[in-house]
Amino acid sequence: MRSAATLLVVAGLALAGCRDRPAPGNTAVLGGYGHQPAPTAPGLTDAHGQAIPPPPAPAGTTAQLVRSGDETALAAWVQDGHVVACAFARPGGWGEARALEDIYGQASDPQLASNGRGVAMAVWRHTVGTIESLRFSRFDAASGWTAPDVLPGALPRPHVEGAARDDDAPRLAMDAQGNVTARWTSGFAPTEEQVARYTPGQGWSPPLSEPVASAPPAAPAAAR
Repeated sequence: MRSAATLLVVAGLALAGCRDRPAPGNTAVLGGYGHQPAPTAPGLTDAHGQAIPPPPAPAGTTAQLVRSGDETALAAWVQDGHVVACAFARPGGWGEARALEDIYGQASDPQLASNGRGVAMAVWRHTVGTIESLRFSRFDAASGWTAPDVLPGALPRPHVEGAARDDDAPRLAMDAQGNVTARWTSGFAPTEEQVARYTPGQGWSPPLSEPVASAPPAAPAAAR
């Protein structure tokens, strides 16, 4: 009896230990547990409900993914200071990952948006010393990625040390016709964000400044 009770206690502890381990399928970060690639973000499936596997991003790397067609997807991440993109299609899987450009400076915060009909847009932050800018590249299934260029008039706020990277990343939305709206925190004023819109065949509109809904109160004037 004593031996059977001991076995039950050991089995219970083992099961509790298993329950305490994170389930790999519950993470949306691509990079991995240890040196193994983590699963793709929950809910990213093709038009038939089949899961789209993670892209060939290095371990510890966070990748952005969008579905670009019924059975196709795109991924982008930062590797060696540059934005790298990769395309997925069935049945071949993920193709070769390639840097969108190789220029001086540090790329960060790549974001993707797609209309799900073979068109997508990538926008990312580019930093050279104290100079901040946004760069972009447009994807078309028939021709691939365009040569990256500067998003005209964009001045993103410099990254604040200790702040989450998501706070600095541009935010993209694309409609069915391929029109894109981009928003980012403004480097002109802490109470503003900039908004620009891309129209196929016309390019980007000049950025407009809009107040941030949750902007901090202005500092009181110094007493004289």
